[in-house]
Order: sequence, then C-alpha cells, then structure tokens
Amino acid sequence: MAASEGTSRVLGHCRNAVETLAARGPMTPAEVAKSIGVPRPSAYRLASALVHAGLAVQDADGSVSLSTTWLALGDSALASAASWFTRDDVLRDLRDDTRLTVFLCVPRPDRTVCVRRLHGRSVQVLILKPGGSLPLNIGGVGRITLAYGPQSLEDYLARSAPEAVTSYSITRPDELRADVALSRERGYCLSDNDSTVGVAAIAVPVFAPSGEFLAALSVAGRREEVLDDETLLAQRLHAAATTIAADGG
Repeated sequence: MAASEGTSRVLGHCRNAVETLAARGPMTPAEVAKSIGVPRPSAYRLASALVHAGLAVQDADGSVSLSTTWLALGDSALASAASWFTRDDVLRDLRDDTRLTVFLCVPRPDRTVCVRRLHGRSVQVLILKPGGSLPLNIGGVGRITLAYGPQSLEDYLARSAPEAVTSYSITRPDELRADVALSRERGYCLSDNDSTVGVAAIAVPVFAPSGEFLAALSVAGRREEVLDDETLLAQRLHAAATTIAADGG
C-alpha cells in the first residue's frame, strides 16, 4: 500500500471516530471500533492520538469523549461551512410554530452535515447533532440532498454502498431512484422510520437566488407529530427556505 493511501485510510478512520463521538457522546475504544468497523487495536490508537492532541479526554472508566478544544474547532468549522446563513430567527420561528426539532444541513461528498439544530419537544428521540452527518440515503435531510444537491444519484451509487440503519432505510438503487423522483415531484422529502424508528421528518431544499443548492432544511419529531400535518409542514418549510435564501443566500 502506498504511503498516501495509508495516510488517507487513517484520516478516514479518524474522521469516522470523531463523527461517532460527536453523535453519540462518550464511548469506549471497543465501542468505537465496533461502530466504525475497525480492529480494536486501531481504535485504541485513534483514541490515544486524539487524547494526546488534546482533542479528546479519557475518563476513569476508559471511555473517550471530545474535548472542549475540539468542540470550539467544530463550532468554527460549522460557522464557516454555512457562512451565507444569517437567519437563525427563521429557524427559531419554525421551531416555535411547529414545536418540532429543526435541522439545517449542508452537502458534502456522500453525506449531509448538520450545521444548525434547534431542539423541539422530541429531542430525546433524535440522533443528528451539529457537526454530525448522515449518508445521502438516510433521513429527510440526506434524501432531499440526494434529490437536489450537487452530487448526482448515479455518482453517489458508484462511490458508495448505501447501508441501512433501520429496517425501513432505503438502500436498493431502484428504490433510491424512485425516492429521488418522488422528492422532486413533491418538492419535499418525507422520512418515516428510516433513520430512527418512531421518528418522522420532512425536509425541503434551500436554493440560492442563482439556483445553487445551499442546504437541506427539516423538521423532525415523533411520527404522529409529523405525519398528521405533512402538507402544512411542507408548506411552512418552503416558506422558511425562501426567506433564508433571499436574505442569506
């Protein structure tokens, strides 16, 4: 293996470990190894390197969590990832009106990254946190990004092997093609149980005045809180996305 390939693999494992710790909180190296699919010795080396660099801390029970240094770096990175965004007030209004959790996510290769999350009344059932990410076949924000974002569906399928996180996750190429077509027809994506069982979400695209895809905007909560008001929530999201784009895009 070439040195560059080895370095790239290590950096990829490091990124996956950090994203896992950001999403789930403290974990033992053994748990990290299982979560990101690396041997335990590799996970222990990753944890040790993060602690040594001051980006993670290790508790007495052996669990590792991200340090405040990393969190500060993460906040700065998130701000720069959506430097065009200036309308937190729109997200607050959306959260207060719907009482659901609001997400704003930006596209990255093969994934969508959460840059804003405002807690609704069902936060305990939601897993995506600021700095965390989802693959493009999972959740409302992932799937609407696949439908409208800069990465084509065929490119995504060529680069990735979509995996399921629940039994409702969409992984087959023909199902993803149908889902992309439905999202484009509706102008929004309905996520029902495919990222977390018992949770539903509706997501819409946010476009710049030029037509460039900027972000995915979503509300999420327990299924009954979302499914009963699907059409109204989609309309509310589109109105918020239009305001965000006009004032900040």
